[in-house]
Amino acid sequence: MKKLSFIVIAFCLIFASCSNDDNTQTEDSQKLDAMYNEIITMSLVNSQPCTNAEEWSFIAVNSSACGANSGFIAYSKKINKEQFIKKVEKYLEAEIAFNKKWNIASTCEIRNIPTGVSCVDGKPVLTYNPILY
Repeated sequence: MKKLSFIVIAFCLIFASCSNDDNTQTEDSQKLDAMYNEIITMSLVNSQPCTNAEEWSFIAVNSSACGANSGFIAYSKKINKEQFIKKVEKYLEAEIAFNKKWNIASTCEIRNIPTGVSCVDGKPVLTYNPILY
């Protein structure tokens, strides 16, 4: 009887440890898109008029397959910043997992990091230092 219960327990552990993720790459990509759209909505970048650049900041929201930041968005400082950052961190973790799961490669370019946000025609726009060659 002990041998049978051991086999049952071992089978359950093996079964539980196997991945049950049968999503396609398209489905996984759609989940990432939905998470990103939630971040954009929460940032207020498309719904809050920008009249004072001091009321805006920016955050990295994409990472390339090699781990470098590859995208930034502006966000209103009027939002719950702690909750927003947690959502962005969760998205970045999901993006890294997606890249790993689907063997996504990238060129690992070094991107220019924004220096701030300015208001242009009522919209927050990221500002950058000029690149000197």
